[in-house]
Amino acid sequence: MPVKVRWLALAFVPAVLVAQQDTTFATASEPKLDSLYGPLVYLMKADERGRYGSLTVEGKRSFLRQFWKHRDPTPDTPRNEAMESFYTRVATVNRIFREGGAAEIPGWRTDRGRIYLQYGPPDAVLSRPQPASTNPYEVWRYEHKKQRKFVFLDLTRFGNYALIWTDETLENTRPDWYLLLGPEAVDDAMRF
Repeated sequence: MPVKVRWLALAFVPAVLVAQQDTTFATASEPKLDSLYGPLVYLMKADERGRYGSLTVEGKRSFLRQFWKHRDPTPDTPRNEAMESFYTRVATVNRIFREGGAAEIPGWRTDRGRIYLQYGPPDAVLSRPQPASTNPYEVWRYEHKKQRKFVFLDLTRFGNYALIWTDETLENTRPDWYLLLGPEAVDDAMRF
């Protein structure tokens, strides 16, 4: 029986993000600016990529201010709701989808974290953490706007889930996904 899960956004927004954008970036150290920049790769347009790394600290602040200024749904208010919402989702995926091992990977850099940041929380999740015939897997289903399905497989059995199949044409599917998942799990995932 499918397990339905809803991930809620964190009930709080870090205080630094509630302040005006200028204050947020003006007081941030270079490592903090870089950590705020990293997840933006999922939102960036082609002409916004590749410039940030060569900028001075003040240039990085300016880049981030401009980036969020263009995405502010209410520019006449001190808050930027789009920025707050995005960084709240980043905090959520970092908490839920962080992967361990020799080199810890922040949640936003994982396949599940990336899909969550790009498409939001799934409407339904089928989780099979200990299937008999294959490695652990999850199937995420989206039912709003456009119906989509994503299948993640833990090839390592250490909680490191990789996207192996999706019906979303903007995402890549592994050509051997059905072999990796196995026939029973493929049927299970497609029925969900």
